Amino acid sequence: MALASRTAVMRRSTRIMAPYNRLEFRPWFPVFKLVLICLMMAMIVYGSALATVGGTQVLKTVSLPILGLLGVVIWLLPDADTHSRGETADLPFLPVLLTFIASIIVWPSYIAIVIPGLPWITPPRLILAVLLAMMLIYYPQRGRVRSQIVDTLGYDRIAISLFLLYECLNFIVLPLSPGPAETASYWALQDVMNFSAVIGAAAFLHNPKYFKPIYAVVTCVAIYSMLVAVLENYMQIPPWAENIPSFMRIDEDWLARILSPQARVGDTRYRIRSTFPVVLYYTLYLSLVMPMVLYAMTRMTGRFRILGLSLIVLVLHTAWFANARTAIIALIVPLVCFSVMTVARSIANGSRRDALKFGIRGMMVLMAVGMLGGVLATSHRAQMYVFGGKQHAGSNLAREKQWANAWAQLAKNPVGVGAGNSIEFVGVDVRGNKIVDSLYINMLVDLGYLGFIAYFGMFLRCAWLGIRCFLRAANEYEEYAGAAAVGLIGYTINCSVVSNTDSAYLAFLFCGLIVATKRHQDRRIAEEARNVGKGESTALVPVRR
Repeated sequence: MALASRTAVMRRSTRIMAPYNRLEFRPWFPVFKLVLICLMMAMIVYGSALATVGGTQVLKTVSLPILGLLGVVIWLLPDADTHSRGETADLPFLPVLLTFIASIIVWPSYIAIVIPGLPWITPPRLILAVLLAMMLIYYPQRGRVRSQIVDTLGYDRIAISLFLLYECLNFIVLPLSPGPAETASYWALQDVMNFSAVIGAAAFLHNPKYFKPIYAVVTCVAIYSMLVAVLENYMQIPPWAENIPSFMRIDEDWLARILSPQARVGDTRYRIRSTFPVVLYYTLYLSLVMPMVLYAMTRMTGRFRILGLSLIVLVLHTAWFANARTAIIALIVPLVCFSVMTVARSIANGSRRDALKFGIRGMMVLMAVGMLGGVLATSHRAQMYVFGGKQHAGSNLAREKQWANAWAQLAKNPVGVGAGNSIEFVGVDVRGNKIVDSLYINMLVDLGYLGFIAYFGMFLRCAWLGIRCFLRAANEYEEYAGAAAVGLIGYTINCSVVSNTDSAYLAFLFCGLIVATKRHQDRRIAEEARNVGKGESTALVPVRR
């Protein structure tokens, strides 16, 4: 009987025109929306009453169901492009997205704007709020845009599976954390900061013309940070540190560190950090963007070659005066990777007639690697900058203690203690503060072995896809995918000695750009194969008898 009634409903639904066979045309749908809105308003009133009695800390508990109901209401908004015959118009928030990507680096995160009654507010956070509001308005009402985002970010099943595993593990380990509410809040804030840029960009990546402005903004901002570092090195202090206006404020905990040279023990040299509070945070960012700058230099022709030569001096200045192993690694990784990738692409795309050219390029790469190995083998200063020396003994010892604590904690709990809680379990006390000096340790202790594999495995998988795009590149944005892949490799290496996620949004943005590029490249190659097949098709020719 149930099967017969279901068949009858399905037959009746086929007689309804497709545009009207949707939820918003059901007779009960307006009542359902009204009930949801009333329930959400009641939760807001209830939460406000609890906040009046118990303080603002209660809002962390009641805000979760309110946000859940708000998400349901937004999801129920009708699609504005359902009945349109033309293509979906370009979304208007691309300038906001590019401004947000740039503002995180341009504006020092330790300086906020004083707004009475509001918490720590910085221009990047204000721009992020505008970007999120625009995405919440447009995405629920653009079915085609949502499908494009899903098709783009979900194109590579391995990468998206690793990402979903990472998110699922964050949820699974919540009950194991010391404070589930605080852990959930930290996890949500990290996801918003890390994924807003890539989700915003995914709406535009169905069209290759939008790749160039995103890469251009990332490269220009990186050059800007290096120019700021030149002025900072000249002044031996961040240029704005002693000239903060009254309507702004600076984090007191960071003020002394910002004003200090952050020199190593036994070394009085000032270490540049540009707009970042700590030099290692800046070098972790450089590991992502240095390949972009180097690759942009190789594409400069004509009168821009002079600019390329000046950028060489700027890059060397940044790597040297940062006075950190991570800065040298950020420079060495793209030089070696680009050399090997270029030769590999020449061999893969060439013919036997180019054997001499390939041999010459291969010998140049081997000579460059040999010279680098010779410098490292004979120069004590080079060994110190890459592998460390007596000046790094203190940080190495602290990191060894952290790893020992991490292995002991993993033996007790291999699943994880929740996002942001590793410092409480394995942190080492330095000047009265517990610290963790490796993002590897953070991920292992927070999310266990699976979380570590999912997080960094996603970056390495996308890096492999970017290298494949570079090897088969036929245009500029496919080559830039190779530069993004090298950035992910350098970022993953430097995360072993730096614990910071300020630049993680850029790593996830690179992952999205690479996956979208791979999707376009596969389509291009398939189209070229179809065109070749059509060209080689034979027609019937009459035969004379």
